[in-house]
Amino acid sequence: MRTNNAAEAYHRRIGSVFQCSHPTLWSFLEKLIEEENATHMDILHINAGQALKLESKRNERFEKRLLSIISNPHADVLKQLDSIARNISL
Repeated sequence: MRTNNAAEAYHRRIGSVFQCSHPTLWSFLEKLIEEENATHMDILHINAGQALKLESKRNERFEKRLLSIISNPHADVLKQLDSIARNISL
């Protein structure tokens, strides 16, 4: 059976929501309703023109560090480039 990345990503998300391989019926229904509500809220945000926040905390920290380096440039261009390169390699 062939799947695409969206299906695999959803399967992984559902697996992380349940955090067990055989949930009870009530636990399954409760988590499924929570997932439906979260998806519904995402749809409402998209329809309202708001961007979804999909970035991880790691990417968020990376962006902050990079913006800090760029907004406070070094006097030496090579040090500036070295700082950017070190930030990217983290």
